[in-house]
Amino acid sequence: MTATLFALCCLALVGFTFITGFHDAPNGTAIPVKTRALTPRIALRSSAFFNFMGFLIAGTLLMPVTTRWLTVPHNNIGLSMALVSLLTVCIWGMLTWWYRMPSSSTHALLGGLAGGAWAAQAVGLGKFNPFNEPLVLFAVIPLVIAPLLLFVFSWAAVFPFFGLIHRVYPSTVNQASRNVLSLSNSLISLVHGIQTGQRAVIIFAVMLLSAEYSMQGSTQIIATIFLALILGLGTACGSSRIGYTFAHQMVRIDPFRGAVAQSSAALALVLLQFLLGTPVSSSHLTASAALGSGVNQRFASVRHKIVLRIILTWVITIPASFAISAILFLAFSPLLSA
Repeated sequence: MTATLFALCCLALVGFTFITGFHDAPNGTAIPVKTRALTPRIALRSSAFFNFMGFLIAGTLLMPVTTRWLTVPHNNIGLSMALVSLLTVCIWGMLTWWYRMPSSSTHALLGGLAGGAWAAQAVGLGKFNPFNEPLVLFAVIPLVIAPLLLFVFSWAAVFPFFGLIHRVYPSTVNQASRNVLSLSNSLISLVHGIQTGQRAVIIFAVMLLSAEYSMQGSTQIIATIFLALILGLGTACGSSRIGYTFAHQMVRIDPFRGAVAQSSAALALVLLQFLLGTPVSSSHLTASAALGSGVNQRFASVRHKIVLRIILTWVITIPASFAISAILFLAFSPLLSA
């Protein structure tokens, strides 16, 4: 039973990594492609490479400082919680992709873990808290505070930069903006790879402990390289469905304001990742930054219906993932109690 659960968890982890890259690829590529800073092929290939590099950095260089925020029972129950959580992220990622809505795989994972823990308690398999730190660090800060602050920052950042370039030829401004967009695409993708790598490495370590397998250095390195390749492949296969929502439908944005939005999102990701150590959603931040800088123009064309749909998707991600994971665990629980 344990070996079967571990094998299923490994497959689910591969699916989680691929779908995360596939789903989140537009976070860094949508605006550069929209403003013609990069072609779709070059944007995806560049994003795939930097996601790959970020994952390798997280799994090797940053492994000693990776926050151990996740804990599950070191038995078949723990493996089952990890399995249903990973499956939940895959299901939610594909649902939101189908409906063209940017969403957070981080929050889907948190909701999935909470739902699995609740279901385990409901069927009498024990009471578990899968989080070592307060949930406010995972929900309130990245879901509410960070996007709001970045929206205001990217809106305000347009003013000083516009003052610097308002006498410069539009062609020069557009070219400089496209250069910034190209660089910010790489930085956003790198940080996204680091974040995904940290989550995947922690989950893999928990899986090994729950299955009572020894965690050797060579095993960790091989798993890191393999999953980094999977993340890069998923990113390279990313489509424009979600990117079209916030780069075309949500608000029309020019290269200058696109550069402000992308550079603001990249700066926020770096600060939150390396200074605060807070797990944040690149989907939330890039969409908030695009909306903030996009509305700061004389003829802002914001489609409020799309904005409300995006916000609603963000709000229901955790409870929906909680429900999906709980249902999956309850359906699977008879095998654990047999």
